[in-house]
Amino acid sequence: MRLNLSCLFLACVFSSGGLLPAGAGERVAKIPGAAFESLLGAVKPQLSESPWRGIPWVTNITEARHRAVAEGKPLVIFTAADGSPLGRT
Repeated sequence: MRLNLSCLFLACVFSSGGLLPAGAGERVAKIPGAAFESLLGAVKPQLSESPWRGIPWVTNITEARHRAVAEGKPLVIFTAADGSPLGRT
């Protein structure tokens, strides 16, 4: 609980600009519209960088088990830190 309050406090301070020196916002140059798309393409993860995104993941364990048996493939289950699949609690 204490961590959540600290995070909330910091979020409020940063969003209000309370920790920035006076005039800091004025020194940041605006990105022109034409350059924005080019910059976004350079920093956005590309499909080739994350091949796992192209896998048709199955989130229903029963369906996954049936398909794994039918196709003779292993079953991989990802779990979150609390042990629930896909981070669901």
